[in-house]
Amino acid sequence: METLQGQFLVAPPGLIEPHFHRTIVLVIQHDENGALGLVMNRPTNSEIDNIWEVMTGTSLASEGVLYIGGPVDGPIMMLHTRAEYSEQQVIPGLYVSSRKSNLAKLVSEKALPYKVFSGYAGWAEGQLDAELQQGGWLVTPASPDDVFTVSDDPWKLLCERLGNLVLQQATGGKQIPSNPELN
Repeated sequence: METLQGQFLVAPPGLIEPHFHRTIVLVIQHDENGALGLVMNRPTNSEIDNIWEVMTGTSLASEGVLYIGGPVDGPIMMLHTRAEYSEQQVIPGLYVSSRKSNLAKLVSEKALPYKVFSGYAGWAEGQLDAELQQGGWLVTPASPDDVFTVSDDPWKLLCERLGNLVLQQATGGKQIPSNPELN
């Protein structure tokens, strides 16, 4: 079984399921027991300092938004670039933490960049593989830059990237003009 850890799952344009419509999911873990990921493009109206006060009872002078990591309730998780405060490496240069002590260190040191998530997306054994076989997701490699780059519509950007890759593979071309009328 080939793992999808460190890959983005991009919802295809036709996916209308409300939890995943126009979403990007970063796969954090994928093995024979199932998969776990974080929805990258569902920011909330809550600031990180609000959730921090609820979690710890202390205030925090930090900027940042809390993201909805998926439809499954779960711990607060943080994606970041600091290996010394991680519980798991997702890809080289990108780590995930959920232990309160690691989160506290990352936030107090303002160890930017980071993103904070509440909840996650989860798949039982074989479920994600079946969804992929049915065309339920588009897959593309993730990078730390992709995770932390701010964009008005990251889903659209990844769809465009995937579209260019599909065209390049289909045509054998190394360069696709930005305006197809130039062909």
